[in-house]
Amino acid sequence: MRKIYALRQIIVSLTALVFLTWAFIQNKLWTKIIITPFIICSFAILMENIFLILNKTKISNFFRLLFRISFFIYVFGFLSYIVYYSITNNEYSILLVVSIFLVFTIYFLKKSFFSKKIKK
Repeated sequence: MRKIYALRQIIVSLTALVFLTWAFIQNKLWTKIIITPFIICSFAILMENIFLILNKTKISNFFRLLFRISFFIYVFGFLSYIVYYSITNNEYSILLVVSIFLVFTIYFLKKSFFSKKIKK
């Protein structure tokens, strides 16, 4: 059952990777900057599931880590830009919404990287 799920993930991530690569090639610089983290995440999911099917768990875990790192860099970068935008344009009400998202993002970051299960 796990291999069927991994195969489905491979198909979805490969489709996304092809579409995002095409969009990356077709667009200008600023759009390429926005698309790049999605390409990295799609590639990481694709490779993670390929190595999961091949029973290479260490390499699969590396790509899972790559996905998490690129995802959180993108989210924190986006939130930082929104904070910068709201301060420069005196739109301080946006900071309330961003602070809520920032709390959840920090929680998920902590849960993704720093949660350790204690084995007895």
